[in-house]
Amino acid sequence: MITEKQYWKCIYLWVSYNDYQVVYLSQEQQEVWLANKLKKDVAIFKYGVNTSQETRFLKSRLIEHQTDIETHLGFSPKTYQYYLFTEYELSNDNLDEKHPIDLKFHMIHDEAAMAKNMPNFFTRQINKLNDDKKPTHHYKKRVLNNNPVEKHLLKFAPVTYALIAINVVIWLAMVLFLNHFSDIKLLDVGGLVHFNFVHGEWYRLISSMFLHFGFEHLLMNMLSLFLFGKIVESLIGHWRMLVLYLISGIVGNFASLSFNLSTVSAGASGAIFGLIGAIVTIIFLSKQFNRKAIGELLIALVVLIGLSLFMPNINIVAHVGGFIGGIFTVVIPYYFNKNRNIFWISIIVAAILLILTIVRIYTIDEENIYNTMIKNELYDTDYKEAQDIVDHTINKGYADDETYYLAGMITATKSSKAEAMAQWERGLKNFPNSGLLNYQLAIANRSLDDEKKAKKYIKKAVEINPNSEAYKNLKNELDDQ
Repeated sequence: MITEKQYWKCIYLWVSYNDYQVVYLSQEQQEVWLANKLKKDVAIFKYGVNTSQETRFLKSRLIEHQTDIETHLGFSPKTYQYYLFTEYELSNDNLDEKHPIDLKFHMIHDEAAMAKNMPNFFTRQINKLNDDKKPTHHYKKRVLNNNPVEKHLLKFAPVTYALIAINVVIWLAMVLFLNHFSDIKLLDVGGLVHFNFVHGEWYRLISSMFLHFGFEHLLMNMLSLFLFGKIVESLIGHWRMLVLYLISGIVGNFASLSFNLSTVSAGASGAIFGLIGAIVTIIFLSKQFNRKAIGELLIALVVLIGLSLFMPNINIVAHVGGFIGGIFTVVIPYYFNKNRNIFWISIIVAAILLILTIVRIYTIDEENIYNTMIKNELYDTDYKEAQDIVDHTINKGYADDETYYLAGMITATKSSKAEAMAQWERGLKNFPNSGLLNYQLAIANRSLDDEKKAKKYIKKAVEINPNSEAYKNLKNELDDQ
């Protein structure tokens, strides 16, 4: 025996897990039409069918009003599926059609028939796991919920869940294997920084999107991803949401690279702001959200921005870049079919912005991030960590003359000036045209009263950088002695 609860539960599973939307509800609520615009499929659920004559009437009504139905739906369905919930053993013989429309009838008179007619294996398993103790109005209320935000949040969002899971797993791995989230650790596992990117490590555009500075950073981003990701995934589909998320994150990281030279960037917030930009754009283009729904989204956005202001390492430039990326990722495909002039204008504007950003990234003076981190550790008098970063930088092949200069300063502090000078001389072998190392060796030799070597080094330093006042002053002092 089939019940009204099973009728509403079946509709609920279709709506929540199979990207179908309610497009029609009869006055007595015993007939519900669902549509999947991407698949161009219509599923019709009818409760309380009693006779074969009634089923034939439903079929003729559908065929005769085909044009009106397509106008109401806004698309031409490829298939129609009728699910008739009945206590009687009615036959569907001679009811199915292939022409003029593709129409199939399914008779559901018990739980087994309902499970058999679920759209896929996954939904059948969800049906088994669903708590049958829930009352009829639990399913009915969710199916008929007209609040756009709540309606989208009820939808199953596998891409959003997968992205959250990946972020959490990576964070747990970092906690277990790295123990702490220092800049050098984040840099090693894929954090984004201008210096490494311009040296060919482009993979950081994506890897950095799945790294976080700590638990608070992760929690904030995952709560935001759950909210905005589910809405976008419900609006545009699973794979489109993933593409939009990745593009927004990459665009946000490009924006960050064009301004941020001296810090490591990490986190999903650029991609998340892309989701927000997409929602804003969809609201503007489709006008399908009412004032209440827009107000709820604005409150969530204000709370998100407000909380982010109290968190360290917030990259505002990446947020703005991701937001713009989300807008363009929605606008470009939308106007491809709606207005080709606006489509091409959007393509040209996006291309110009991208080219200008890339040009800026590769033309601004780079800053060796490793040297910056060494200096930060020296400022905090953590000489061991500073030395570890020096060794790490040399091993990775990113050392320059300043790295060796800093290494010598660490050595001079920890051990002796003689060992520091040996460090600077090793650096000078690798970077013979370094004014900095020549100058430092000139100072060191002068302090040891070796004026001959001091003059040799300062002469070289001035030749390399004749505009340095410090170099010229030291040379004049040595020449006067």
